[in-house]
Amino acid sequence: MAQLQQPSTNGFEIEALAPIGTYVATCLDIEDQFAVDRPKFENPQETEKLDVTRFLFGFRGADGHLYKVQSFEFRISGSPKSNLFKFLTAWLGKPPQYGWDYCELKGEGTMITIAHKQSRDGTKTYANLIGIAPVIDQLKAQIIPLAAFGVVPATQITPPAGGTPQAAYNQPPGTQASVPAQASESANQQPTPPTPPAWNPHTTEDEDVPF
Repeated sequence: MAQLQQPSTNGFEIEALAPIGTYVATCLDIEDQFAVDRPKFENPQETEKLDVTRFLFGFRGADGHLYKVQSFEFRISGSPKSNLFKFLTAWLGKPPQYGWDYCELKGEGTMITIAHKQSRDGTKTYANLIGIAPVIDQLKAQIIPLAAFGVVPATQITPPAGGTPQAAYNQPPGTQASVPAQASESANQQPTPPTPPAWNPHTTEDEDVPF
């Protein structure tokens, strides 16, 4: 017997086109989905089950109106080469810690840059999030609280059958565990943090979901 299956979401519902520019924004929601079918990067004709996430931001435009914009869909991956890891590194100003739940960023502020992109047939214009960074101290007072945007959509989590959803960063296999702070202090050595990689919204790694 054939059964109708509810389709997986393609993102948040956004009514107005977000204007071009750089703004102080608030993370309104984070949507995690687990074991969803997505085309393979190396062969779009085939599908694979992936854990993916997407971020929704809100900000006030120069015209005084409130707007929303969403990120690309990221594969949930703790690899430093993944687009999600680079995205969070650019947002935080430092690499995220493994085991940390990035859903804690809901309600936090950030600086975002938005550009417009035309659809292939030229009939639609989309707002793309092309840059993200920490909010500088002088602008933190401009972060808009969640209440200003009304009812914020609840985070949607679809766990795989028989599984437990994981919304935190897990250390990728084969990587060395971080050195405890006590050990570092006892050696009187402070390791030099790696230079945060630039975030590029275009997929360049086969570990990510193609945009």
